Amino acid sequence: MEINLEHPVYKVQVSMKLLTSQGVPGTLYLLKDVIYFEADGLLKGSEIKNEFHFNEIKSLKFGLSFSPYRIVITENNNENWIFDYVSRKEGKKFVELYEAIKESNA
Repeated sequence: MEINLEHPVYKVQVSMKLLTSQGVPGTLYLLKDVIYFEADGLLKGSEIKNEFHFNEIKSLKFGLSFSPYRIVITENNNENWIFDYVSRKEGKKFVELYEAIKESNA
């Protein structure tokens, strides 16, 4: 499948949490059937994981954390992917749009 980031449904600036004290800054894109993470700067192209297909996502949650707000993607295998430093307004909209798209695809 080819990923086209030119016309995302929505995108939000985040930091993908890898270790307790380490994160990778980047952009989380909401597309029609996949969520895509793209790292910024020198780390671009070296992401540990960047594609989260809707059919592999068990849950997508938004909430408060120690680093303002976060989005957590839980895959069907119960692996969590944490994205910190999300603005409240953008994070809430991201999750709402994801739920609307998922519902319309069902």
